[in-house]
Amino acid sequence: MGKLGCIEVIADEDVKAGEETTIPSLFPTAERSKEYELLEDVRDGTKIRIHLAKVQPFESTADATVKKGEKVSCWRLIRYADFINKKLVASEDIRKGDKLKITYETI
Repeated sequence: MGKLGCIEVIADEDVKAGEETTIPSLFPTAERSKEYELLEDVRDGTKIRIHLAKVQPFESTADATVKKGEKVSCWRLIRYADFINKKLVASEDIRKGDKLKITYETI
């Protein structure tokens, strides 16, 4: 597994441990638009794992080919259907305003 990058974003809703949410519900557009620098090349279709603080890790596939050193937004690499529809389960209580670290890695 290779680390692709990490970023910190701010939650926009309260979610209790065990409850489901989605990326668009949990983070406002401004937070989802934040960028980080890619630490290694990734190709469209590469399997990736996303570790989001206070949420159970989930998997997706890269939705773009991006070179090491390029800037990407928080969710650019995640398949669009996963971005919109993936149900995320909170492993801890999340409060609006919490800063959550997201780490991306290849599988």
